[in-house]
Amino acid sequence: MKLKKIKFPKKIEFEDVKDYERYVEDKNCFLLIRIKDKKIEVGICNYKYELIKAYRSIDVQTLYKKIIDDKWITDMKHAAYLGMELQEARNCLEIGKKYVQKAA
Repeated sequence: MKLKKIKFPKKIEFEDVKDYERYVEDKNCFLLIRIKDKKIEVGICNYKYELIKAYRSIDVQTLYKKIIDDKWITDMKHAAYLGMELQEARNCLEIGKKYVQKAA
């Protein structure tokens, strides 16, 4: 497959992003993420504060894809948050650092 050259405009305008809305509550669920027994665990909770589903793996991509495929996440910002937190948990697992989930 031959790659095509990307054409760039002569001037690109960048938008400074500072205090954009950080998080919108997902209508479907909220997530609890932790490391236990050298694995990443993700708890899916409803807004009655009940754990309704749980996932466990050492593979961040598998966890992410499974949670998305099971349609727990309905908001793109929530999906991005999940990805960032899973990667942070994985990094902590690799270096032996304590993982603390950040508020959205």
